Amino acid sequence: MPGAVRTEADQAAIVAALESGQASGERAPLKRIDTHMSHLFLGATRVYKLKRAIRHPFADMSTPEARRRACEAELEVNRPLAPGLYEGVLPAVRGEDGAIRIGGAGEAVDWVVAMRRFEDGALLSEMAEAGRLTPELTLAAAEVTARFHAGLPSAHEGGHTADYQRIIEGLRQTEAQGAAALGVLPASAPLFDALEHELTRQTPLIEARRRAGWVRRGHGDLHLRNICLFAGRVTPFDALEFDPALATADVIYDVAFLLMDLRVRGLDWLANLAMNRYWDASDQPEAGLALLPLFMALRAAVRTAVTVEAGDLAEADRYRRLGLSLLKPPAARLAAIGGLSGTGKSALAQAVAPRLDGPCGARVLRSDVVRKILAGVAATDRLADAAYQPAARDAVYRELAERARAALGAGATVIADATFREDEARDEIEQAAGGHPFAGLWLTAPTPVRVERVARRQGDASDATAKVAADQVEPQRLGPGWRNLDADRPLEALAADLLAHGS
Repeated sequence: MPGAVRTEADQAAIVAALESGQASGERAPLKRIDTHMSHLFLGATRVYKLKRAIRHPFADMSTPEARRRACEAELEVNRPLAPGLYEGVLPAVRGEDGAIRIGGAGEAVDWVVAMRRFEDGALLSEMAEAGRLTPELTLAAAEVTARFHAGLPSAHEGGHTADYQRIIEGLRQTEAQGAAALGVLPASAPLFDALEHELTRQTPLIEARRRAGWVRRGHGDLHLRNICLFAGRVTPFDALEFDPALATADVIYDVAFLLMDLRVRGLDWLANLAMNRYWDASDQPEAGLALLPLFMALRAAVRTAVTVEAGDLAEADRYRRLGLSLLKPPAARLAAIGGLSGTGKSALAQAVAPRLDGPCGARVLRSDVVRKILAGVAATDRLADAAYQPAARDAVYRELAERARAALGAGATVIADATFREDEARDEIEQAAGGHPFAGLWLTAPTPVRVERVARRQGDASDATAKVAADQVEPQRLGPGWRNLDADRPLEALAADLLAHGS
């Protein structure tokens, strides 16, 4: 290409034309945002994304042709996730008068991705920083990710242990180069060494999941800055486009970036909600929980290396410390929360789960959700009465116990949330502990309180009605592994009781 733009200095005129509004015909200067890989120019209704002319250890963007291919790849991988957000790839053209414009006649000197502009403050990262990221938005992000992954074909050629090893080696190189440019020594050798050790330990599971079809060409860069609220819907965008191999991995590695980002921001309760919703919405095998510490720590290492390269050593250290903490083996245990409908079992489970050991706290297994998964319907779909007959109930409790056993075997802490009215159901969940510490909590509340709580429910997985709640009867015995708790008390007091009983 004549007049090739190969460095950021070469790009200066293009950047100036876009920022001034001249290139796009805007009447006022555009807001400019610089990222690690790109310059973004925010106009009144559109955004223009220009790839920075930089040669990275993991991607060479030093030629216009490479940037054009990257723009086209970005459009291809993002349109399935955000079809209304991405419009097309346009040339940055130098006219006969020497002016740079988007589109039109003249010499194409660079390329941009044209997008619709979403509202300021619509990024989930901005909401998190402002304290406005809600459970509803977080759950929606997890569900959107699960649906996206479910629609992808398996990619059996990727996701080997060696592929993750290459990522670690690339991160070592990226951090080393960034540290050298800053005149400091690399500080992440303990994290990289721990990652390699865990990677070796988890090789059998990694390969088994690859063979089972859980490796797919995913988003690749799914943190909160790459998820927005657009047209009223939680929308992931800016998927990794420059290296398909980097984005081809176990789906748990893909969602691990979102979970890690919530953790590093101190939003542990939202990370727990997102993890549990993703596992339920994708019907993810519980055994996969064993890979969550590794994959979240590897995502933290990605951010560590990138922030060192960007010169932010304090931020790099924050990610580094999280990565190391994620690789400490959790103390798996099982807590069962039982009680009649309306005693607040699910509210208590949700309050306690983020405080228990694990990369995202406890895995919450709720009988109402398991029942819907087995029926192949959405959590809020109502089932016929046949789904609650004794044989069907027994099948749900067997499945609940089996999932708890598998999650414990993966090293996870588990909360089982169900009525557990039948003696057999309580015995079965106790046996699922399989030698792990077990705590059984039985919640009691006056019938009028329970009935009123059930009547208020909306959009919940439980199909119990006020009449069902009123007709339920307490079991005659609980067994030595169970403790009664008065549920007609503040939630925090109940949580403290559960944490004390299970320690």
